[in-house]
Amino acid sequence: MATKRPRTTISFDSDEYVALEKWAKSEFRSVPQLVSVIIKKALIEKNLSETQAHSSQVNLSDFQPENKTNEHSTSR
Repeated sequence: MATKRPRTTISFDSDEYVALEKWAKSEFRSVPQLVSVIIKKALIEKNLSETQAHSSQVNLSDFQPENKTNEHSTSR
């Protein structure tokens, strides 16, 4: 059954492809499966970085615990 997913072709230098084959083999994947996983992770990271760049500026000091003295502690 033919897939309706979009397809693309990519070419690698021989040494890059050998490295991808070794990596894929170590993860019990084919090279196309490995490349798909790498692309998905890159897209997630790209989306996260864009989301963080476009989100409102947050002051990290807003998340720091306040310096309060412990009311129950005693000095010795």
